[in-house]
Amino acid sequence: MTEIAEFKRGPGGRPTREEAERRLGTLLATAMRLFLERGFEAVSVEEIAKQAGVAKRFIYARYGDKAELFIAAVEQSFVGRLEDTLHGIEPSRHGVERGLYEFGQKLIAMAMQPEAIALHRLFVSSAPQFPEVAKRFVERNRERAFALVGHVLRFYADRGDIELRQPQLMMEQFFISVIGIPQRLALLGMRESAEDEDQRLRLAIRLFVNGCRPSGNKA
Repeated sequence: MTEIAEFKRGPGGRPTREEAERRLGTLLATAMRLFLERGFEAVSVEEIAKQAGVAKRFIYARYGDKAELFIAAVEQSFVGRLEDTLHGIEPSRHGVERGLYEFGQKLIAMAMQPEAIALHRLFVSSAPQFPEVAKRFVERNRERAFALVGHVLRFYADRGDIELRQPQLMMEQFFISVIGIPQRLALLGMRESAEDEDQRLRLAIRLFVNGCRPSGNKA
């Protein structure tokens, strides 16, 4: 039985750019769907290749192993989408608390998407058996995610509303204080009422802003 062809061939025997991009997108989307449905360990490269309509040798040539394929699938499905969304967000010209509150609402909305929660569960359940996969993903994407938060925080710092004395630490603190509790509850299949979630966000923003106000300008 012959392997499935990797790509449709163009006149010169090579796949067209459009076809290559389409097949690669199909491969990563198929891999992500299977990983979310059944977990990292239960899904084989052979099954992914079969369902995506590509050859196993293409997957191994491009990604090396299943872990790299998994990371690439996550980066396309979630990290890339996060970047696209946040890059399109312009910081509010209103006061810093209102601006960060509106930004926080968008972060929570993205973090609470069913696919995002399913991915978080997948990482948590797989990490004890496959710590290297989680480590590789964090090392490659942590700075990307926090840089997007930093874009908004630096706007208010440049305007003089806050000081980023320890930029990386403060970006992480903002991110975790905004989505930490809602996301943890969601992992357990729970969610606060909209009113409680809103109050928590407003308090998180107020505490963050008060802790970052420029010296001599404490509220």
